[in-house]
Amino acid sequence: MKRSFLCIAIACAGVPTLSSVTASVAFADDAPSAADLAAAKKAYTEGKALHDKGNLPDAIEKFKESYRLSKNPLLLYNIAFTMDEAGTKDLALFYYKKFLSDAPADAAQRASVTDRVKVLEKEVPAAEKQPDPTESKPDAKPDAKPDGKIKPAGTYTATDFQHQVVEEAPPGKPLDLTASVPDDSGFVVTLYFRAAGESNFTARVMKPRYKELVARIPAAKMSGTAVQYYVECKDAAGTVVTRAGKSTEPNLVSIEASAPAKFYPDVADDVTPPPVRQAGGDSEDPLSGKTRVTQVDQPIVNGPSEQRDQPSSSLTYAKWGTTAGAAALLGVSAWMFVRAGNAAKALADDSKMCGTPPCRPYDQIYDADIQSGGQRDSKIYAVTLGLGAATAVVAGYLWWKDHQARKSGDTTTASGARKRSSDQGVVLAPMFDPSGVGAAAMGRF
Repeated sequence: MKRSFLCIAIACAGVPTLSSVTASVAFADDAPSAADLAAAKKAYTEGKALHDKGNLPDAIEKFKESYRLSKNPLLLYNIAFTMDEAGTKDLALFYYKKFLSDAPADAAQRASVTDRVKVLEKEVPAAEKQPDPTESKPDAKPDAKPDGKIKPAGTYTATDFQHQVVEEAPPGKPLDLTASVPDDSGFVVTLYFRAAGESNFTARVMKPRYKELVARIPAAKMSGTAVQYYVECKDAAGTVVTRAGKSTEPNLVSIEASAPAKFYPDVADDVTPPPVRQAGGDSEDPLSGKTRVTQVDQPIVNGPSEQRDQPSSSLTYAKWGTTAGAAALLGVSAWMFVRAGNAAKALADDSKMCGTPPCRPYDQIYDADIQSGGQRDSKIYAVTLGLGAATAVVAGYLWWKDHQARKSGDTTTASGARKRSSDQGVVLAPMFDPSGVGAAAMGRF
C-alpha cells in the first residue's frame, strides 16, 4: 500500500497533474491560478516529507491544504490513505468515497480504493460513519446543536481570515462571494452589499459550503454599472476581527457583460433575514475533521459596523445647525456694518449742512445720539463677524466630515468616470475685506 501511495505522490507532485482536474465544488470558471498551483505543490511536498517521517496528523493537514489550493481530486486518495494509516477509519472511509465520487474514471487507484471501502464499511460502526459524499442530504435544522467545541477567544487572529476580492461579474446573474476561516474559530462572517441607487447595505451571514463560507448577491441586484460590498469577520463575542473593505470604502464589482459568472448552482437566494452564527453548538465538517459553529436564527437589518460608518442624525443636525447659525451671525454682522456706516454718514452730512464743515457745531443731543448708536452697531458688527466666521469654520468641518462618511455612495463607471450618490450639500464660508463682508456658498447636487 505504501508503494501505491508513493506512486500517486509522484504523480501529484507535478504541476501539469495538479492543474489537470478541478473539483466540482469550485466555480466552473475559477481554475486554480499559477500561484495556487505553486503553493499546492509546496504543501504536497511538505506533506509527503512529514508522512515519510511518520508525522501523520501534520501530513494530513498539508495534503488537505494542497487539495484546497489545487482542487485536484487525486489528492483525496493521499488524505484517505494517511488517515487510514493513522487509524481514523471513519474519516478515511469518507475521503475514500469522496475520491471515488470526484476522481477521474481511469484513476489508477480506483480499484484498490473500491476494495478498501468494502473492508472499512464492515469495520466502521454505522454510528461513526461520516456522511456519504455521493448521497444528497437535507440541511440540518438551524437549531440543531451537536456536541463540539470551539477554540478559546484569541486563538485565531485576522491573518486566519481569507477572502478573494471579486472585481467584475455579469449582469442579471447572482454573485456568490466566499471567505474562509478556521472551522473551530467561532468567527461570524457577514457580507454587506448594495446595488446601484441603494443608500443602505443589505447584510447576509456567510454560510458553510464544503471548505468555505458563501453568501450570495441575488441576480436582481446585479444591474447598473456596479455593486458594492464588504465582508466583516467577528469573533464569538461580537468583536470585529477584520474586514475586507468597509462601508466607507467598499469593494467595487463592475457589471460587465463579458465577465464570467461566479455562482454555485446549489446555493439559493436569501429571501428572509439570515441567521447569525453564534457559539453554543457546533457540528463536524467531514472535509476538515474539525468543528463548525451551528446557525442560530436571529434577524439582521444592518450590521453594527454599518451603523457606525454611516453619518448619524446628530451629525446631520449639527452641520445644518452650525450652517444656519453662521449664516444668521454673518447676516446680523452685515446689517450692523451697514447701520454703523449710515450713522457715520449722517454725522458727516450734519456737519456740512451750512456749507464748508465744520460750520455747524456738534449737537450734544442729535449728533451724540447718532454717534452712540453708530458705535454700538460697530461693536455688534465686530462681535458677530468674529462669531460668524468661527461658526462657518465649524460648519465647513462638519460638512467635510459628512462628505467623508457619505463617500462610499460614489461609484465608478466602466469608463472610469465618477458617479455621485444622491446626497446633496451646501458649504458656506465667510468672505470679508476692509470695504465689506459677505459669504461664499458651494453646493453639490
